[in-house]
Amino acid sequence: MLSENILLEKITKHVDYAQMRRGHIISTSGFILQGRARNSDSLVNPNVARYGLTCSKRIGNAVKRNRAKRRLRSLVANILPRSGLAGWDYVLIGKINSTESLAFDTLKETLSIALAKMHNRGK
Repeated sequence: MLSENILLEKITKHVDYAQMRRGHIISTSGFILQGRARNSDSLVNPNVARYGLTCSKRIGNAVKRNRAKRRLRSLVANILPRSGLAGWDYVLIGKINSTESLAFDTLKETLSIALAKMHNRGK
């Protein structure tokens, strides 16, 4: 059975990132996943899932942070359209020494599992 792909948009406002702290949080070996269902009164299209990425300076210099963000961006592009839910916001936070060093297939599998857990909690 083919699942329908959802549209993705990037979270750009600090307020939206700050609201994510009140949502669900799942820590994995390669990243931290924050997620929450948006309110129905939100001005954002309800048929869209939004995502954000963040990597703090603790991860390392700019080269390491950018490498980690590229990997997270690729994860989002590969997994969220199939496993994410429309009307939800997601933020992936990079972790020191693991986001850039873990095998990409491991990160993909971990994100799929984390999303399933998060959606089961959100019901």
